[in-house]
Amino acid sequence: MSDLATPHDAFFKVTFGDKDVARDFLKHYLPAQIANVVDLNYLTKENNSFVDERFKESFTDMLYKTKINGEDGYIYFLFEHKSYQDPLVILQLLRYIVRIWEEKYDRKANRLPIIIPMVIYHGESKWNVQTKLINLIKGIDGLPEETKKYIPVYEYELYDLSPFGQVMIVGLALTKVVLEVMQLVMITDTKKFRQAMKKVLEDIAQLPEDKFERFVEACITYILSVRDDVDIGIIEKESREILSERSDVIMSVAEKLRNEGRLEGEAKGRMEGEAEGRRKGKIEFVLKNLSKKFGEDLTAEMKEKIQKADEKTIDYIGENLLDISLEQLKEVLK
Repeated sequence: MSDLATPHDAFFKVTFGDKDVARDFLKHYLPAQIANVVDLNYLTKENNSFVDERFKESFTDMLYKTKINGEDGYIYFLFEHKSYQDPLVILQLLRYIVRIWEEKYDRKANRLPIIIPMVIYHGESKWNVQTKLINLIKGIDGLPEETKKYIPVYEYELYDLSPFGQVMIVGLALTKVVLEVMQLVMITDTKKFRQAMKKVLEDIAQLPEDKFERFVEACITYILSVRDDVDIGIIEKESREILSERSDVIMSVAEKLRNEGRLEGEAKGRMEGEAEGRRKGKIEFVLKNLSKKFGEDLTAEMKEKIQKADEKTIDYIGENLLDISLEQLKEVLK
């Protein structure tokens, strides 16, 4: 977890890079019919990334090789940690799948391996964008069946770990801790955060000894790196009560972060700067996609209103880009 500039990326690589976590997650969360043909005994992590450089702050990926129906195949994880949702993530994911195919193409057999794409999302709002490419095709319902053969049939498995998602957390203590922490960092209500933190610590107490220190450091560093508003004193107090002598690891991580200046000093300024950076990024994304959608109908006055809009309004527009009409947009910007 040395790369604190990208805490989401670092946390995902430490946790899902552990084969026991990946195997247990797949065991419990793959659809039953798929799980029946995936042999997790052959699970092997690949070391390459396929995410575009410009998306690395918002996405992290991981590729595992395994046996699927007796043949070499791949499980591709895409971890999305943006504060808003991109309706075109399905195209982005498809682009990465094609890159994997280009790299893993079996020239001898003249065959492509099967790739199962899985998106793990833990943003602030419930996932509400399409997981099936065919549903994004304009006028699909009115097309004759013969025409539909030209449209790729493709979808991905989604795991929504946002505060409003429906994923039930199950599995080994390792897996549960990882998923609970992903949910935890998005909880803004103080009371709910403390309740969730207590549950995380209770599951941390069940971690195997050989992984305890590494996973605790990864989890606590992640929480404190993402959430500047978290009171480390509360975590230390509750860890002493729940973990007793094993709480020393959490104390040492907290002290390390204090020494690095991550828990005090300029926290407020850092939070304000990061919030403004996120807001500008959202505005840029919304303007770019609205300009594509409405062209010259998106007036200079409307663009100016978007630039001045609050974050809640920008989030609403971003989450409804595909469906929002010009009249609805004008209403929202009043």
